[in-house]
Amino acid sequence: MGIHGSDRLKRSLLDSEQRSLAQISAGAPLGDVLETLLVGVEAESRGGMMASILLLDEAGEHLLHGAAPSLPAAYNEAIHGVEIGPSVGSCGTAAYFGHPIYVTDIASDPLWVNFKDLALSHGLRACWSTPIEGADGKLLGTFAIYHLAPRGPTPDEVASINMIIKTTAQAIERQRAWTG
Repeated sequence: MGIHGSDRLKRSLLDSEQRSLAQISAGAPLGDVLETLLVGVEAESRGGMMASILLLDEAGEHLLHGAAPSLPAAYNEAIHGVEIGPSVGSCGTAAYFGHPIYVTDIASDPLWVNFKDLALSHGLRACWSTPIEGADGKLLGTFAIYHLAPRGPTPDEVASINMIIKTTAQAIERQRAWTG
């Protein structure tokens, strides 16, 4: 992800959170609110990372497209509604087990066997996914970072992801509370 320093990221996240809060109070759709957050995160990155948020459906069985401003539309459409499971790429697996899944090379990772061709056809080579949990500990969705080259996260990147997850969870919960 290559975020330029945690202080700068914190400021960027606070700015994005304030913009998101304004959008929520204005009645903006959740997808627009989440996209604002992700655009801010992507703007602070080095190396062309692409971020995605998938939201848990009401039945708690599938992940639905929330926002992914830089991922190809065809990829977003293909994974919309993916079932949660023990070997369903990074996001479906992270949601299933409730902990981060850092796939450093999609081409060779067994979690991606059913989605490898789709991801590789869009140039996606690494995917790190972390569950997004609400204040009550319930799963809200997943946050993912994709890279165009195989790689794993650094400790600083993991810390940044954890900050992003907290901001994202707050935005989702606020939006849901305000829109009923």
